[in-house]
Amino acid sequence: MYPETLSTGHRVMWSLPEALRTEHLVLVFHDAGSTMETVAEHYFGYLPETATGLAIQAGFDATFGNSWFTTTDHEHANFPEVISAAHRVFDTIDEDEYGTTSYTSIQLLGVGQGAALATTLLRVRPEVVNSLVGIDGYVIDNAMLAALDNGGAETSSQAAPVLWLTIEDSNDPSAEFAHDWLTANTRLIEAESTSAITPFLTQNVS
Repeated sequence: MYPETLSTGHRVMWSLPEALRTEHLVLVFHDAGSTMETVAEHYFGYLPETATGLAIQAGFDATFGNSWFTTTDHEHANFPEVISAAHRVFDTIDEDEYGTTSYTSIQLLGVGQGAALATTLLRVRPEVVNSLVGIDGYVIDNAMLAALDNGGAETSSQAAPVLWLTIEDSNDPSAEFAHDWLTANTRLIEAESTSAITPFLTQNVS
């Protein structure tokens, strides 16, 4: 793994050295109270050989690691925090940060709160995202974000494919909203094993 601090001060972790990075990018987002090192260690190994992984450190300090937002409540997210986190990612992948706009695909992989961020990025700039993997995650229920939704996947052939993994059995109330939103706004594939990640990412590399 290859850590770097960007000119904006954002800390990131690459899966490959600069000379070997490819045109297929997978952005990897850690859970609340975790670190980019942890998520990179666990999930860079699932990336296709043709892809380059980039894990980004969240902006809020937590007891252990960092968090993207100060709450994990899917119904009461702080909207300015959510948008700020989204812009933190967009700033990181801006051409001024990275020196290139030649990426032919950008896929997202998020764990827990990182999956909430990934679905937010999909809502804010759907044209940027080729596909998304969410692992034990949730979707933020917010009226301002809802205004960005595409009105239903059944009306949009451009809806992004999403692999949604539920590994830890949970009765979290966010699960029903996440399922309903994903069904309405994406091409949803559900799974219970991380073995589905590599084939999904490989299939959706363009």
